[in-house]
Amino acid sequence: MENIQTQTKLIGPKDVFLEFWLFGTLYLSAVFVVTLFFQYINYFFEDLANPYSFSQSTVRWTVAILIAVLPTHIFVLRLREKDYLAIPEKREARLRKWLTYLTLFIASITCVVDFATLVFYFLDGEISVRFILKVLAVATVAGGVLWYYLTDLRRTIPETPKSAKLIRIIAVVAVIAVIAGAFFISGSPFAARDQKIDSQRESDLQGIQSQIIYHWQKKGVLPTSLSELTDSISGYKAPNDPETGVPYEYKITDDLNFELCATFSTEISKDNGIGRYPMQNDSYLWDHGKGKTCFERSIDPQLYSSDNNLKTVPIFR
Repeated sequence: MENIQTQTKLIGPKDVFLEFWLFGTLYLSAVFVVTLFFQYINYFFEDLANPYSFSQSTVRWTVAILIAVLPTHIFVLRLREKDYLAIPEKREARLRKWLTYLTLFIASITCVVDFATLVFYFLDGEISVRFILKVLAVATVAGGVLWYYLTDLRRTIPETPKSAKLIRIIAVVAVIAVIAGAFFISGSPFAARDQKIDSQRESDLQGIQSQIIYHWQKKGVLPTSLSELTDSISGYKAPNDPETGVPYEYKITDDLNFELCATFSTEISKDNGIGRYPMQNDSYLWDHGKGKTCFERSIDPQLYSSDNNLKTVPIFR
């Protein structure tokens, strides 16, 4: 009873906040480091059954969270170590013990499930390089956390051993290297901006194409220019290039054929899958290189019937 009262006096709201922050940021960092490892594996070892497993957006979000969370974890860790040196009893506080054992439990369960998953897929004959690497990624992170806190529990002195400090430095350097490498597979912020603008160009061209087909269906002829698509009732007006403000190029090549052209800043194809989503089955129709690209389109009169070709059905009374 006396020990509990003593700990209550030693552990204040600040200590509770710092302990929860320390372990909370640890969990977040571990989860997103594994996520980043998975994206590396998806990038270098493409899944033929799911070519969209690699996501630049996921990489960017993961890097952003790690950059925001990891420094605070390191900062709070240093604060707690100073507190433990000043008041060694804080290191033996019940709250810290509970959080430490909870962390050990989560890390242990993760390692066991990870190993069980490996054994299951091995017995099921579905082992692949991608799968083994992902299992190793989870085992490395969870095993590292498990080893570190098991070692920490066995310590009898408040000072952090040199070996533990060295391991922490290696872990931090490794995470920083992984984060830095992520910029090479996700592209620079400038490249991301160019991709978004190109995605808008694709969307604009798709909308213009739909309006051209609709115009042909209603009037039986292709519009002579994009300005003919302007509709004061529906409010539609052919958009211009989002970056330059220049109208998209439109050219009639035949009665049923036309071209739409735009100048792109990046290359997007079905091979790299950048900016694509699994449900976009027709996305390959808009593959383009860097620079000016023209898309040739041909209207199938049997598929897109013109209203002028529809025969009036007589009504008998």
